[in-house]
Amino acid sequence: MSVIADASDATTSAVKHPQPEHLLDGHLLLATDGSASADGAVGLVAELHRGGRAKASVLAVFEPAPMPVPSADPSLAAMTTMAGDAALRDEFFSRVDRQLDRLFAARAPIVVERAEGSPVRCIVDVAVNAQADLIITGLRVHSLMDRLVGDETALRVTRATDRPVFAVAPNLAQLPRHAVVGIDFSRASMRAAAAAAGMLVDGGTLTLLHARPRLDVAAASDDGIDVSYARGVAAALEGLRGTIAASHPTITVDTERRDGEAAEAVMNFAIAANADFVAVGRHRRNAIAHAVLGSVATSLLRKAKLSVLVLPPMDTD
Repeated sequence: MSVIADASDATTSAVKHPQPEHLLDGHLLLATDGSASADGAVGLVAELHRGGRAKASVLAVFEPAPMPVPSADPSLAAMTTMAGDAALRDEFFSRVDRQLDRLFAARAPIVVERAEGSPVRCIVDVAVNAQADLIITGLRVHSLMDRLVGDETALRVTRATDRPVFAVAPNLAQLPRHAVVGIDFSRASMRAAAAAAGMLVDGGTLTLLHARPRLDVAAASDDGIDVSYARGVAAALEGLRGTIAASHPTITVDTERRDGEAAEAVMNFAIAANADFVAVGRHRRNAIAHAVLGSVATSLLRKAKLSVLVLPPMDTD
């Protein structure tokens, strides 16, 4: 089932930005490690692949263990590490093959590209070389320990790539029917809304949600502009709703407003509404602005209890 390839020497090509409404109809790059956290991502691509809706490539990247602490016999330590890596590598790729055989059962066979090295670097480089329209990865539902240990691959890929990334939770067992998009009226959030609308099945629902930070709520109330702000947001949301509904007549588009931190508001609403995924656009910021303002996309991926679609910034943002 698998074809062995080395992605470590991938080179960068021209940046390509597909139309966001058609991400699932384009070239999909599925990155899997064979774990249960990637079952949702593999199952989704298998369903799309079966229907002939998209071109799909699969990438599995084995990350060798770091070299051990130097000992009295460095050559022996290196040989021990290499032998251990070989066994782990064989088990890793066998696990990926078993997962693909299980979830692609009775579907057209798919080729697996195998690589060894940094998963993030390999995924980003292969996506560029293959001109992938969308990177699909698994998403581990985070516990407190996960957040203390560090960021997972899906989050690091979104920071490193210029491609949209769909981090799929294991519980996404069907093509998406309901998506919630965080709207701040930036171009990035508009693209996220268009992309999410295009990923829904006929009869699905797209919810456009605008969250206003509590500090802004207090300031608006003190300045007497709360009513004007609310009217302006309502009018802007309705305008966006009308535009998307006109372009996607087979889905329902509705709007919501909340007060509070954006990532928390979007995720809490999506969970309560039993949505299939949330979507957000990443902003183009310098390092200082990122440190001060943070990132809604980062917060969503760290707190995720369901799938997350992240649209990258563009040069025109």
